[in-house]
Amino acid sequence: MARSGFVLAGFETLATILAMFMDGRRGRFIDNFSKETVSKFLSETCEGYLHSYGQNFSNKKKYGKYNQVEADMFQYCRDLGIFDNCNFIIDSGGFQISVGRMTRKESDLLLNNMYYDFLVNHKDSYNRSFILDVPPGPGCEIFHNFDDVYNLNMMSYQKAKNLPDEVRNKMIYIHHFRTPKLWEIYTKIMREGEMFDSFQYHGTGGIVANMASDMVIPCIIYVLPLIPLLNEAKKYGRTFLNFHILGGANFRDVLFYELFKVVVKKKHNIDLNITYDSSGPFKQVMQARFLHVRDENGYLKKMNVKSSALDKKFSREKTVMEKYEEILNSLADANDFKRIDTDNIYGMYLDRSNVLRETFHHEVKAYSIMYSLSLFPIIQEEMRVFAERAYDIYESGDLELFYKECFDVTRHLNQGKLTKKQRVKAYSIPKSIDMLENLDEDLCKYLVDKFLSKDEFTDLDSTQKVLKIK
Repeated sequence: MARSGFVLAGFETLATILAMFMDGRRGRFIDNFSKETVSKFLSETCEGYLHSYGQNFSNKKKYGKYNQVEADMFQYCRDLGIFDNCNFIIDSGGFQISVGRMTRKESDLLLNNMYYDFLVNHKDSYNRSFILDVPPGPGCEIFHNFDDVYNLNMMSYQKAKNLPDEVRNKMIYIHHFRTPKLWEIYTKIMREGEMFDSFQYHGTGGIVANMASDMVIPCIIYVLPLIPLLNEAKKYGRTFLNFHILGGANFRDVLFYELFKVVVKKKHNIDLNITYDSSGPFKQVMQARFLHVRDENGYLKKMNVKSSALDKKFSREKTVMEKYEEILNSLADANDFKRIDTDNIYGMYLDRSNVLRETFHHEVKAYSIMYSLSLFPIIQEEMRVFAERAYDIYESGDLELFYKECFDVTRHLNQGKLTKKQRVKAYSIPKSIDMLENLDEDLCKYLVDKFLSKDEFTDLDSTQKVLKIK
């Protein structure tokens, strides 16, 4: 089975969990697995492992050693011996600037070459990197108007374009689109700056922002930035497009990705390679305390694994505890790990404030997170098979059967349920397919102007006059 396109964000957390388990600092490690077996699992499961350069940038007194500390983190993780053949990916920190987590002074430090210096001077630390993109966001301190947005991003993108080949060729170029002005600005940067052909990887952001807009827009939203990128690929004679989506990592999204890959290959003979990232597995296991598990009908359910739920029924035949034991044993057996003792899932541990709290035993936490990762290639393969079959039905003209197939697979991904939003998005799939076949950018711009204008950053519009009552 091919590995998924999933990229685990905040992977240093996983590195710490596994390292502390394997060296005996946490949990009950009894040679549960070797470094080689964990490496094999991680490299065959996820497309990559993502760390944000900017996540620790704020509130530092000195930055002279910051880049070396970042490089040391990557080297530490690589030296663990559990990420062999895994892709390490570094995000820029532009997100932290855009949402106001950095002051203007900190932002200027990051923008004025600290990040790009890191990429050049420590190019062997990582396998891919993100361009330093800074879209406007809530609390952002560095923009006064849209001219600032254009000028700053054009400056950053030009710097990226001029980086040495061995650095630039590992970089993911981000094309934003989420409001009319962002569409205008980033399209201008890409076209006037002739950016596309200088990069091997491309992507988009803003998918998880203002998701309410997705209910009204009559297409799957990520086709909007995808279409201009596909047009650029055709313009430059590319036979592939590596397309990363920042966020957008739920299983229903994977359904759409696989379907769009089929469309783009058959209609344009372009291999569309879609990757997507999230820190979701950590939040599900360590905070929300649930796991996605198949029930007896094949539906993917959210299984509550809080201590109060373990003795409740998961199905007619099994309790939650019994199902939990079953899935962790299956993970172990499939990957040449030792089974762990699941008689006690939780224990009492001191937190950082020295308060005694109930939490997972460390080995349960490690196995549960790896179980969550293991689902991505399984689901993606199922959606690949579905997409091939569904597109044949679509091309036959039988829309009624096409919708039925889409509804059925959506139910299987969502506990047997079909929500209003899922039904609406399923009905928008044919429109999305048509758009991907025709690659009409004017239509994309029309949809952005009509349906996403309410998300606009109007405080940056210097052309708007404030009327005063005299």
